[in-house]
Amino acid sequence: MTIERLEQAIPALGPIKSAQPRALNWAAVSAELGTGLPQDFMELAERYPAFLIADFLNLQIPDPGEEVAFARGAKELLQSLEALHDEGMTEGYVPYPEPGGLIPWGDSTDGDNFYWRTGPDGPDSWTVVVETRNGYWGTYDGTLTEYLTGLVTGAVEPDGLPPDFPGENPTVIS
Repeated sequence: MTIERLEQAIPALGPIKSAQPRALNWAAVSAELGTGLPQDFMELAERYPAFLIADFLNLQIPDPGEEVAFARGAKELLQSLEALHDEGMTEGYVPYPEPGGLIPWGDSTDGDNFYWRTGPDGPDSWTVVVETRNGYWGTYDGTLTEYLTGLVTGAVEPDGLPPDFPGENPTVIS
């Protein structure tokens, strides 16, 4: 249901939607990362390639056959987060696999980062954490697709992000 709401909120997704579901090896992603990922993200990835919203927010989505590389890329980003954590610059957030650790799912053209905050109740209960280039850390108590839909519809404030993001009828580039 949340994918459909996202598609309604961002009509520009239509042209990049795969005619057939993209066959992704989620077991390979899970084995490499050490955890599964949220269902809404997996459904999104099976319908869409990686894409950029409003020339700003980039969703990191695996390509078929590149699942291990996708997971390894996420783990490399966790090393950067760990360095920030070691320097006391993460407002107490920790990288995965620490309990409640963060896993990246996107970034922006301005250097902002978007994460899931893992939790003991499994991937479908994870929340969204935003780290902006200005050192702001914010949370959204919902799924990735709910967060994106809320940003576009105005139900979610773009705290720490440019105030005009994403604007009406945001563009999408794959």
